[in-house]
Amino acid sequence: MHHGHRPPPPPVAHYYRGAGPQYNWVQGSRIPPHYRGSRYVVNDWRRHRLHQPPRGYHWVRYGGDYMLVAIASGVIAQLLINGVR
Repeated sequence: MHHGHRPPPPPVAHYYRGAGPQYNWVQGSRIPPHYRGSRYVVNDWRRHRLHQPPRGYHWVRYGGDYMLVAIASGVIAQLLINGVR
């Protein structure tokens, strides 16, 4: 009977999907300035069934994903993947 060491288990796969072109924008990350322009900013947040952004924040939409983003820094405060909280 061989009493050698067992190989380590395989790494745990994480199936968390973020927003953005490579699905890597997550809460706390910063989106590039280009994505904070009028093409992506959601001004009619009520129509999209989003809550009113706090002062200094706005909603940014990328595909079906919504991000509550600090206007000055571009840091994501909240993320809704496919509009789901």
